[in-house]
Order: sequence, then structure tokens, then C-alpha cells
Amino acid sequence: MSTTSSNSTERRLTSDVVIGIPAYNEADTVGDVVRAASAPDVDVVVVDDGSDDSTAAVASDAGATVLQHGDNRGYGAALGTLFSAAHDSGVDHLVVVDADGQHDPTEALSLVEAQRSTGGDIVIGSRFVEGSQTDMPLYRRAGLGVINGLTGAALALGYSANAVADTQSGFRAYNAEAIELLACRADLSDGMDASLDILFHAADEEFTFTETPVDVTYDVAEANTHNPVVHGAVLVSNIFGRALSDRPGRVLGVPGSICLVLGGLLTSVSLTGLTLAVIPVLVAVLVLTGSGLLGAALAIGRLRPSRE
Repeated sequence: MSTTSSNSTERRLTSDVVIGIPAYNEADTVGDVVRAASAPDVDVVVVDDGSDDSTAAVASDAGATVLQHGDNRGYGAALGTLFSAAHDSGVDHLVVVDADGQHDPTEALSLVEAQRSTGGDIVIGSRFVEGSQTDMPLYRRAGLGVINGLTGAALALGYSANAVADTQSGFRAYNAEAIELLACRADLSDGMDASLDILFHAADEEFTFTETPVDVTYDVAEANTHNPVVHGAVLVSNIFGRALSDRPGRVLGVPGSICLVLGGLLTSVSLTGLTLAVIPVLVAVLVLTGSGLLGAALAIGRLRPSRE
């Protein structure tokens, strides 16, 4: 993830709390979001990710500090610029809010209060905990249910026992330790899957997650236009890829071992005289599959580069 902001406004942030807003072509909504987010002793920072419209000017006129990318680098890259700016200024809390108006910026400080009261390294504004309100379309709710389930299963593979109900919420508060970790990572995704990537990196460092209910609306004129099917497919691919890369022994080794055990059991059944014509074939398939999975797990484990 690139965290260098070209043509950025040179200003050290002075508040302990920063509300950060990644924005790309959000001139119609970013001004209202900035004004709603503004509060005493809070810095509002907009990262203009190479917009073609007047996003930067509108955000600046509304009172935000604006950091500009010379070209469109992606949502994750905009987050990287926010993490770097917050870390360089010694910020205690960074709250990330969408620029399209789906999040209620006035709830940002409630995430900070939740962080202070719970001690959570990352507080997630969740659409799926008691007290939240959202007009999320049914197809999105179903798709997110699948993504959340897969992500939870992947996180359980030795990353974190801290379950997360809303893994895709971008409405999050990060404390100083989480900011430092994410500002210094060069391998976070630049794309829309950065929110997922952040969870894995944070869980790998045994950071804690806390969720607090928020209101999210999808009835906004400039809502995110990413194709949900394509975006979902990318996320599923990344979930499996990350789990396979980091935990090959569990992703491949466990089913491989199960195949070998079943193969052994079927062999025992065959040797006791309860032979069916199909058993030798099943034994061969299970043993070959199990051996292949275990071999792949060992190979990936040896080839996997160590993470810094």
C-alpha cells in the first residue's frame, strides 16, 4: 500500500482525534460529510484519491485538511495515506468514514468513546449487532452474510478468537497502536479489499476488535457503485488466498489428514472381508487426495516468505 501523498497539504495534525475520509469523485457529497464530521478538538482529513472533479476544493472549503494523490491509486492507498498522516502526527484515534454519505459522520465520536471504554485496538461500526439500523438491500445482506462467515472461519484458523460480525464495514476507529502497525505495512492491498486485509494483519498481531452499532443508509445518490458480484468474488478469492498463504497446514493439511484417515479406515473394512467393489477405488482416491493436500501444504509452508 502506498502511503506517500503527492501534492498534499503540508500540515501537522494537532488533535488527538482525526476523522479521515477517503474520497474519489465525491464532490457532490464530501462537503456535507466534512461539515457533519467537524467537532471541537477534532481534525477532519480528506484524502482526494486523484479525483477528476472538484472533490479537493469542496472538502477544503468545508474545512477539511486535504491530502491529494496525483492519480487514482485505490481505496486502500487512500487509507494508507491516512494511516501515515495520523502516525506522523502522533494521533491517538483515527476514525475512517465514507465520503458518499452512507455513514453518519456524527457517530464517529461514539466509536472513539467505545474505543476508550473497551480498550479495543480497532472499533468497528457494525451493521450486524443489536442496535444498528440500516436499509441494506436483501441481496447485499445475503452476500455480506457469506463474506462475513468465510472471513470469520479464516480468522479462526489461528489468527484471532475475536469474532467479527461485520468484517466489511469501513466505518472504523483505530487506536495509536493499530495506526502505527498499518502505517508501516507496505503489503496492504491498495484496492477495495483493504478493509479485509487490515483485519488479517491486525489479528495476526493479536489486536482486539470491538463492534458498536451504527446507522448506515444505502439511499444516497452517490452510493458506492462497485459491482457487488465482482467485489464479492474478489473478496472470497482473497479470503482463501490469505488463509492458504498464511495457514497452509490448516487449510490443506487438515482435509488431507482426514482423507488419509478415511482411506485407512476403508482399507481396514476391506481387509475384514466386508469388501465392496467400490472400496478399493475410494481408498485410492482418498489416499492420493490426502497425500496431495499434505504435500501441497508442506510445499507452500516452505515457500511462504516470512512476514515483517
